Amino acid sequence: MKIFLSVVSLMIVSFAFGQDKNNGVIQGKVIDSETGEGLPSAQVELVEQTKKILSDIEGVYNFDKLEKGSYSIRIVYPGMPTQIINGIEVKSGNITNIDVVMTPPNEDTIVEVVITAKRIIDTDQGVALKQKNAVSVGDVMSSQSIARSTASNTSDVLKMVSGASIQDNKFAVIRGLNDRYNAAFLNGSPLPSSESDRKAFSFDIFPSNMLDNLTITKSATPEQPAEFAGGLIQINTKSIPEKNFFSFQLGTGYNTITTFKDRTSYKGGKMDWLGIDDGNRKIPSSIPSFKDFPTSMHDEAKLAKTFSTDWKTTESKFSPNLNLQASGGFNKKFGKMREFGMIAALTYSRSFSYNETTRRGYLNANDPNSLETSQLQYEYFDKNNVTTTLSGALANFSLKINELNTLSFKNIYSINSTDKLISRTGENDPLQNPTLVSNSARWFTSNQVYSGQLEGQHGLKVKGLKINWLAGYSNIYRSIPNLRRSAYSKPKDPVNPKDTMYSASISFTNAGQNFGGGMFFSDNKESSTNARVDLSYTTDLFGKIKSEFKIGVYNQIRSRKFEARQLGYTRYGVTGGNVKFDNNLLYLPEDEIFAPENMGLIEAGQNGNPGKGGFKLTDDTKPSDNYDAQSMLNAAYLQIDNRFGKRFRFIYGVRAEYFDQKLNALRDNLSDLKIRTTKLDFLPSINGIFEANKRTNIRLSYSQTLNRPEYRELAPFAFYDFSTNFVISGNDTLKRALIHNLDLRYEVFPGRGQLFSATVFYKNFQNPIEQKSRADVTNEITYQNVPTAQNYGLELEARTLISNLFGLDTSSFFDKFTVYANLSIIRSKVDVSTVVGSATDSRPLQGQSPYVFNAGIRYDNSRYQWGVSLNVNRVGQRIYYVGNVYEPDLWEQARTFLDLQITKGFWKGRAQFKLNIQNILAQNQIFYQNSSTERSTAKGMNAFFNTIFVGDKNNNNNYDKSIDREIWNTNFGTTFSASISIKL
Repeated sequence: MKIFLSVVSLMIVSFAFGQDKNNGVIQGKVIDSETGEGLPSAQVELVEQTKKILSDIEGVYNFDKLEKGSYSIRIVYPGMPTQIINGIEVKSGNITNIDVVMTPPNEDTIVEVVITAKRIIDTDQGVALKQKNAVSVGDVMSSQSIARSTASNTSDVLKMVSGASIQDNKFAVIRGLNDRYNAAFLNGSPLPSSESDRKAFSFDIFPSNMLDNLTITKSATPEQPAEFAGGLIQINTKSIPEKNFFSFQLGTGYNTITTFKDRTSYKGGKMDWLGIDDGNRKIPSSIPSFKDFPTSMHDEAKLAKTFSTDWKTTESKFSPNLNLQASGGFNKKFGKMREFGMIAALTYSRSFSYNETTRRGYLNANDPNSLETSQLQYEYFDKNNVTTTLSGALANFSLKINELNTLSFKNIYSINSTDKLISRTGENDPLQNPTLVSNSARWFTSNQVYSGQLEGQHGLKVKGLKINWLAGYSNIYRSIPNLRRSAYSKPKDPVNPKDTMYSASISFTNAGQNFGGGMFFSDNKESSTNARVDLSYTTDLFGKIKSEFKIGVYNQIRSRKFEARQLGYTRYGVTGGNVKFDNNLLYLPEDEIFAPENMGLIEAGQNGNPGKGGFKLTDDTKPSDNYDAQSMLNAAYLQIDNRFGKRFRFIYGVRAEYFDQKLNALRDNLSDLKIRTTKLDFLPSINGIFEANKRTNIRLSYSQTLNRPEYRELAPFAFYDFSTNFVISGNDTLKRALIHNLDLRYEVFPGRGQLFSATVFYKNFQNPIEQKSRADVTNEITYQNVPTAQNYGLELEARTLISNLFGLDTSSFFDKFTVYANLSIIRSKVDVSTVVGSATDSRPLQGQSPYVFNAGIRYDNSRYQWGVSLNVNRVGQRIYYVGNVYEPDLWEQARTFLDLQITKGFWKGRAQFKLNIQNILAQNQIFYQNSSTERSTAKGMNAFFNTIFVGDKNNNNNYDKSIDREIWNTNFGTTFSASISIKL
């Protein structure tokens, strides 16, 4: 990793030299208006210099080393009217971007089209064109939209997409379908799960400033992997620049309830600032493995003396947030067509947050929806001190051999870590046997992600024939080096509460989740290789039907090795034996209790009296705490794209996927668990597009997709989450889910980056997988298949200029304002009438919100380099965990996020100041269990809006503080951040 970062740093520094700031560049893309694809081998002539070049395989052209002045270009492509664009102004050191859309003639006569260039076509318009000509239903976020937003990482970007929301600040929920139903791809390669305990990818890992664009595909085509139902999220990182550059960004941030406030922390490692543990937390090499760990308590006592842990805490103040980024690009031409380019970037951010959480748990009788049969089990108050570190490096290379052959090599490495110190106070069993508790956890988690892709694009001598290929490798290493837990308690004495001191909850034999002195270690190592080859041929069938035939093969091989270890301190001593545990140790504070002098035999016995014992080190690891797994996916597809006249287009075909999955583990009873699953699926799809006019599409699509169990969901491993107080375990009986998808979309593209769309969708699930609480074990979450489920809804999206909205002149002040909004209204129904342990016959899908709303307004003044944007996001209530006959569903209450950004450019556009205000409303995050008690009847507009948005006029699933059980309640602050960036 050090070598990689050093190389990238040297490249960035070298890019800052040798830049030609006296000359300008004209570059752009020649685009087919009917397909939205780039036109290869289009002749582009720079008229003033009579210089002619051919566009490359993606339709890109480039004229560099141009002196300041006005130029014209002529574009010639067989079968299309020649276009001449005059008045292209070139400035020294700047790139002038001119994308040219070539449109087939309406008549047999081909005429020459002359255009006067007045403005650079912005990225929003390019994205709208790409979306209009896409083969499937989907949404695109351009780099321009990302830069204008308040997004700091990829999860923030996803929140702005129609029908998308984010759970736990990092997991994607699309069309009401939680993270397990959404697939993540980086530069065309699949990303494995970043989580040990769920089928999900954490989208806060990648900084937003490394993104070129983000595409969410919502309807399947044969050429795409079929394992998704909500959305296929394709992340594309920055590509090769048109000219040399170097940029640097420095920023800081302030949180209203964190920055400069009191902070409690503990001693970590010297590499925590980078997001990596330096080994300070890990198990020493002197500690035997699980198989060799001693069984004698005397040997455990001796071993404890060799194992030193530091449980001290320190008090300080929270520092402001920090973020840094440096990037550079290089481009060099060799001869007429050969070109080599590269881009590299380093990014780093460290942020601090403090919040407080109230947690409650209930013991329920036969009716989980009746408050009268519930008993408060515990009530805790958590103080959460959290440090989040995100560092990453990007290095992308591209070689254009000629206009038809290009090779690229893309790399990204990211480190994401969270370091938590949770201080918990509260009460257990407050109604019958009240006991006060004082617990804490020190929890460091590090994710290291590498992803690389080698890709080739080749146009062959046979006209219309192309070959694209890709070979990718990704690796994820997730480590929890030492999750330490302390636990103290004392009986509650309402008369004399100070008479009883807190004592440590430490067992003689058990170091499990309910005891202090426990230490959890885990390593999750996963690698994935993938390769694909696509062959496409474009021709005119019967001389009339413009068609593309596409075939391809795909292979992916994944492997995972998961290892966990549970060590802990237990009491050393035996009643009536020669060593008696010193109970006075239990009343020492957590920064003294596990000191070396309190380990093993602390005082030898004399005169026939037993010696005094301290603590011993016990291995509480279970056989099920380790597993390894492998899978192989082989796929092939046939896809046909036919255009009938100028109105109708059909993309159809079939994808075959053969999946082979293995998992090896031990159950806690030492019996072997060996899972082998093989399945061949044939997955058809069809996308039909009717072009009502040049600006309007009507889309209709049908596809079959699927969803397979993740390794973690099958493994018997059980993990205790200190934050939620839940145990998460697997289920080895899970089956893959099959999904039927229908989409109907009406979309209008008025031009200038504007769009309007309305989509209705329907999905039918067979054997969907959900997370639910177990009826036979209290506070344990597992995974299950349910027989069937339906998911359907309506998506509305609009983006327009205010000047167009009110019919004003395009030169007016209001032409600088863009407004956008998207609204999704979603319903789902899960049939659980035959599922054992279900509390009801039907309910919504886990994670599905009845509505998702995003809106914003943006002001751009290029002349004075001002920009202002205001964004709002709201997600309706959703089931977080599914309940059972003894415990109701756990719901997450709706919240509204409001963000503001102000930007100001200066130094002739080479520098920019940016001010962000995120989470202005700072609403609490509330999780609750819904009571069956009838809500008060809603009337008038409230009843109308409830009926439309949540499907229930009384909004019975909404949180009502007076009758519902509040399980978790967390407060958040508003974050102010400022940054300055300079580009040379």
